[in-house]
Amino acid sequence: MATANPTKVSLTQRLKTNNITINDAIKLIIDPAGTLNFEYLDKNLLSAMPSAWPAEQAIPLIFWKNTLYVGVPENNDPAMKKSLSEFLNGCQIEFQKVKSESWNKWYTLIGKTPASVPQTSGATLAPARTPSLPGAQMQKPVSQPSQAQQTPQVTAAPTHTKLGAELEATIDKIPIRQIMATDEGAIANDVRALMGEALAHRASDIHFEPTTKGLIVRFRTDGILQDICRYFSTVQDLRKVVLARIKIIADLNIAEQRQPQDGRVTEILNGQRVDLRVSTLPTLHGEKCVIRILPHENNYTNLQELGMPKGRLVVYEEWLSRSQGMILITGPTGSGKTSTLYTSLAKLVDTTKNVVTVEDPVEYQLARVNQVQVNVKAGLTFAAGLRSILRQDPDIVMIGEIRDQETAEISVQAALTGHLVLSTLHTNDAASTVVRIIDMGIQPYLIANALIGVVAQRLIRRVCSCHEVYKPTVEELELLHLASSNDEQFARAVGCEKCNGMGYAGREGIFEIMPVNDKIRSLIQENPRLDDIKAELVRIGVPSLAHAGIQKVRKRKTTLEELLRVIPLK
Repeated sequence: MATANPTKVSLTQRLKTNNITINDAIKLIIDPAGTLNFEYLDKNLLSAMPSAWPAEQAIPLIFWKNTLYVGVPENNDPAMKKSLSEFLNGCQIEFQKVKSESWNKWYTLIGKTPASVPQTSGATLAPARTPSLPGAQMQKPVSQPSQAQQTPQVTAAPTHTKLGAELEATIDKIPIRQIMATDEGAIANDVRALMGEALAHRASDIHFEPTTKGLIVRFRTDGILQDICRYFSTVQDLRKVVLARIKIIADLNIAEQRQPQDGRVTEILNGQRVDLRVSTLPTLHGEKCVIRILPHENNYTNLQELGMPKGRLVVYEEWLSRSQGMILITGPTGSGKTSTLYTSLAKLVDTTKNVVTVEDPVEYQLARVNQVQVNVKAGLTFAAGLRSILRQDPDIVMIGEIRDQETAEISVQAALTGHLVLSTLHTNDAASTVVRIIDMGIQPYLIANALIGVVAQRLIRRVCSCHEVYKPTVEELELLHLASSNDEQFARAVGCEKCNGMGYAGREGIFEIMPVNDKIRSLIQENPRLDDIKAELVRIGVPSLAHAGIQKVRKRKTTLEELLRVIPLK
């Protein structure tokens, strides 16, 4: 039987790293015509199935999130799904139809002939007698494949117990971090070195996760978490030792292990000044810790580096040139709003302007900008800080986030009284932002006169240079609403040493730039419906987030799988 190319990352691994969606994985295993691509079958899954599994009528394709996807004949018996689910102790089953030509090849590989295969109509299966597979003796495969080609054999579909054991087994594969000595000085030096490694890997966060097998360290790079190493020692409990060292660095109470704690400290790592935001949380096996790494300098030097297309960049820069009004950046947490805000401020700052911000927290420090840190315990909220800022003769005001009605009211009034105001909101798209502000209690006519425009954005991973180029299928083109063409070529993530097997390196933004023209202003004053605003954006040709993402796919800056991970396409 054909085996997968060992240089490629398996579909299961790609699913775990959000490199691909389950629907796309299924499409790779079975094409739209029902042809089975044997190279994508999961050998580990097939070898884990019990001997009583009816391989002649059901091909295990892939297991994901307690669902086993099974290839079945085109004329399969619907009752078999329930029978298989009961056989696997309630595991959810999803059928995928496989055409007869692929079945003939499958029969050959498992040592059967079509004539010898029994029919399943009305058949039932006794539940598997191995509900707790980790401690059970594995049975022999269904049948031995003929010839030298080894067919992955089918044993037990993963149950919750099996899945837990499989996840625990992944911990054993994480390399143990070697520390030459276990004294406090050695631990302190190693923790600092680890932080330097995270900065070198462009990680935004370091996760320290206590388990029964030590302290797992993970880096979040380009929005995706990845296992890095594991602190483990038979001499002492490194979970507590490492966490104590981090607490000392962040000036936290090392004796308090029952309550969450938060701290912040400035360090020099790899010759670069960075802020470290530290958060601890008590868990079952000890304290979990996350360190957010905040370089003092924004990595982006201009708006084009953020990924904003030139045509939309011209529109946005015109907004920034205005002396008053409000510009809102919107998107979910982690969509790059802060980077866009800081890059915009850096473009605006000069010796003739007074720029003041109120933030929670201050993530980057900008020269010639007066940055105010929110301190709720001291009574310095966004609203209180903003009121004080307006008495400081500002030209430009940046509010980290509009969270409540009071902050929204003051922001709108500031935009109407001679100040350029920049801020963020959490909405799904540009049009929804208007409705959100109205829902906060702001009068529509005030919004209509204050708002210059809205930028909705997401962050999408750039595909690594190790990618493959392929011709997209008709179904993929239809999904993107593209006409069938022989000229279209997409990128497929592969993974190499440079990108640490992820298939991606770096991120950039995709943007929807909504100007408030006369028509939209009129709609806002009428207390608009969301559909009316969206219809106007279509009429004036404003590219949506989905359209912006599709262009990145067509230019092979990213992959279709990554686009679908970030933006669901209708």
